[in-house]
Amino acid sequence: MLSYQHAYHAGNLADVAKHTLWALLLQHATQKPTPLYVYETHAARGLYPVNTPEMQKITEYQSGLAQLFPKYQTEPNFNSNPYLATVQHLNPTGQLAFIPGSPVIAAHLLREADHLHLAEKHPQEFAHLKQSLHRPNLHLHAADGPTTIPKHIRQGQRTLALIDPSYELKTEYESTAQAAAAIFHANRHAVVMIWYPLLVNQNRLILTRALKSLNVQATWLAEWRWQKPKQQGMHGSGQVILNLPYQLENTLTQALQTLTQQLKIKEPHNLTTKFLTPRR
Repeated sequence: MLSYQHAYHAGNLADVAKHTLWALLLQHATQKPTPLYVYETHAARGLYPVNTPEMQKITEYQSGLAQLFPKYQTEPNFNSNPYLATVQHLNPTGQLAFIPGSPVIAAHLLREADHLHLAEKHPQEFAHLKQSLHRPNLHLHAADGPTTIPKHIRQGQRTLALIDPSYELKTEYESTAQAAAAIFHANRHAVVMIWYPLLVNQNRLILTRALKSLNVQATWLAEWRWQKPKQQGMHGSGQVILNLPYQLENTLTQALQTLTQQLKIKEPHNLTTKFLTPRR
C-alpha cells in the first residue's frame, strides 16, 4: 500500500489551481439539461477538516486556500469562481474550517439527475469518503481507479473525468496516459482532466507526450510554476484537459491569472497555457 495521503496537502497551491479548473469544467458541463456523468479515479477523503492532525502537521493550506478564502467576498473577480463558492458554502461563518476535495466540489455543483462515480483504493481513505458524501446517483468504488473507472463509462453519455494520482511511482505517468486512452476508447467524446506535479525531474514529459499522441482534439495544457525548481517537492503543477469545450480555454486562463494575482507568493511565478493538439 502506498503511503500518500492527500490530507497533508489539501488546500495547497496545487489544490487551488486544480480545483479552480475542475469546478469551472463542472459548472460549464451542468449548463446543458441532459444528465452528466462525472468520474474520479483518485477520490481520497473528499472533505478535510482543518483541525485534524494531518492538516495541522504541514499546514500547506496556509499558503493556498487560506490566502484566497477571505478575499472571496471582497474581490469582484473571485465572485465567479465556483470552487471558492463551494468553500463558502461549507464555511458559512467565514472561518475556514473545512476544505473540499474534488469529490465534494463535484457533489456541490452537480444536479440531482447527474451521476458521480468515485474510486479510491486505500481502505482508510475510502472509509472517510463514505462519510463525506451523501447525494442522489452517487457510486462509490473501493478499487483501483485507473483500471476500474473506464469500465463504467459508456458511449453516448455526457462524460467528465478527473485523473489525479500522487505519482509516487514513476510508472504512474505511463499508467495515467493508459487510463485516459481507456476512457476515450469507452467514450470518444469524454472531457478528461489530468493533474500532475512539476518536479525537478522531467517525468511529466512521459505523460504529456503520451497524452498528445492520443490525438484527441482540443488537448490543452496549463502549467503554473510558483517558485524556482528545487530538489525536493513541487515547484508547480500542471493540468492537461482533453476535448476541452469550445472557448473555455479563455475562462480557465483568466481564472489562473486571477489566482496568481491574489496569492502572496514571494518568488516570481510563471503561467504557461497552450494547445498540445488543435481544436477540430
